[in-house]
Amino acid sequence: MKQYAGLAHAMAIVVLLFGAHAASATMIDLTTAGASGELNGAIFEQINPQAMGTGVIDSFAQIGAANLTAVQGYNTTVNDVFNNGAPDNFNHSITIGMIPVVSLESVDYYQFLLDINENNNAALDQYLSLDEVQIFVGGSANPSSTSFDANGILQGVGTLVYDMESNVGNWVALDFSLNSGSGGGDMFLYVPVASFGGAASDAVVTLYSHFGAQGLNPEEYGAGNFGNSDGFEEWAVLPVDEPAIVPEPATLSLIGLGLAGIAVRRVARKH
Repeated sequence: MKQYAGLAHAMAIVVLLFGAHAASATMIDLTTAGASGELNGAIFEQINPQAMGTGVIDSFAQIGAANLTAVQGYNTTVNDVFNNGAPDNFNHSITIGMIPVVSLESVDYYQFLLDINENNNAALDQYLSLDEVQIFVGGSANPSSTSFDANGILQGVGTLVYDMESNVGNWVALDFSLNSGSGGGDMFLYVPVASFGGAASDAVVTLYSHFGAQGLNPEEYGAGNFGNSDGFEEWAVLPVDEPAIVPEPATLSLIGLGLAGIAVRRVARKH
């Protein structure tokens, strides 16, 4: 299990985005409808699934375990790799050509969809922390590696092209209750096309993610159970032959101003 030492006892400080110390972590708060933020060049945006219609989600990774607070996994047909699901139709390799491209303020991004599934019937259990996203290109399809290097980077699954956490404790706060239920999507992740280094459309893409490490009542947020409390979290892509879904103009203007969306907080990491 990947370690996130010191996150539960981090000291919360609110500072300007550009004045934070290099050792500080960033928490993006997506517990407000339409909120967005930026981490290491990628954009995270809370979404309303009603705008997408029905039958458009093509899941490629299911991650979850009913008896664990924190879960992790990546897209592969190999069973029992971390906490990935077993059905191959929901857990499988994808290629660059399967991922839609969205242009935001003249920058092209690959668009990924996250659908979370938390307990919306218990007080404050609707929350979930997204603690890591690592994206790799060019490895073999459907790998089975479970090893990390000293910096927490998954090994043996291709070339790293994006790392959300960057070994400083970055995380994203999510709220399942903002939407009517599972299966519609809760967040878009936009990763710059340029980060993929011009890889061919048939290049394999592996997306590793980690959820729930913040647990109960993280100090930098307040009351809430941000651990895994229900079913699978799912990563998906929208059909590439349909019109792209892009953020609202207000979201784009905030990103363009360099504010990286609304509700971004910096938290000092305890060593």
